[in-house]
Amino acid sequence: MNLPFRLATWPLTAFLGMLALGCAAQPRPDCKPAPENVAELVQIRARFHTVQGPLAEFDPCHKLSQLTVPTRWNGSPLAIKPPLLIIAHGGGGLGMLERNLATALQKKDIATLVFDAYHLNGFEQGYPFWGSQATNESRQRMIYKAAKGAYEWALTQSDKVDTRSIYLQGVSNGAAVVVNLASVVSPEHVKAVIAEGLPGMGIGLPDQLAVPVRLVFGKLDNYGGKHPEDWMWQRKDSCRVNRTPSPDVPAGNAARCNARQNPTGLTEKPIDWMHRLKAQAADIDVWFYDKAAHGIFQGPIDRKMLTYGTDNVTFSWTGSDQTAKEKMLADLLALIQNPPTPP
Repeated sequence: MNLPFRLATWPLTAFLGMLALGCAAQPRPDCKPAPENVAELVQIRARFHTVQGPLAEFDPCHKLSQLTVPTRWNGSPLAIKPPLLIIAHGGGGLGMLERNLATALQKKDIATLVFDAYHLNGFEQGYPFWGSQATNESRQRMIYKAAKGAYEWALTQSDKVDTRSIYLQGVSNGAAVVVNLASVVSPEHVKAVIAEGLPGMGIGLPDQLAVPVRLVFGKLDNYGGKHPEDWMWQRKDSCRVNRTPSPDVPAGNAARCNARQNPTGLTEKPIDWMHRLKAQAADIDVWFYDKAAHGIFQGPIDRKMLTYGTDNVTFSWTGSDQTAKEKMLADLLALIQNPPTPP
């Protein structure tokens, strides 16, 4: 089994001896189960919520936290330690999209680390709830804290993966998380960040980057749009949807656009944010994909509608053609095999 945080199987005699002594097996020292007072759902209008209170840390011992390290056909280690891609899930939680991407990369000898920030915080509601009944900022705050903790924990796993070849990937709300992490992670360890379907609202977008960033958009990505051609990379929304910045998140455009600061203004378009940072000499670029919508590895293209709360109906196309999946996977592998050269 490739999961370093699974408890080893003890001999039966040792286990019975422990029971006879009235003792219990001790948890690993890096386990971080959520405390009793962690995170609370608060309804702000009918069928729509935010999250208040302290947020859970990343727990490598949680049942949905999974580090998978590829091996040879016979189960022996690879000749060299593999690079690692940490996947920050989207707004619906850890699901098919993230698992499909992880499986595809593992087949190419890339280690992956996945988790579910909502379950870490004790929330077991599935996609229908998190996908449409919670604010972007609440989802992003939970994912951000968990993803940052996952990165910090991954640095301790140098016996299993190449900790100087780490990549961060996120879709949708997870994309907003990883671009913020791109402002605080170490370039000695993180070689690039891949942000797919990046929204411009929630915790905001950072004003500086410490590592290269590649944005990914399907050319049909209208997720959450008000009309069929309300493309994600060109979208603006009310500043009121941004959270007032906290010390936990890097300095960024949400400081100038939130419910208190410029509440009648509009958020920065993701593509305009990219061009602004690129003009400041940041290593950032965008990959567009034909025959693809939101969440390229989700499955076939699904042209569906989604209701946020009780009455905000939006266009929310997801998935892609197989050719787009193959092209994106090839681009990811090329990036990992030939990472950007530091300035």
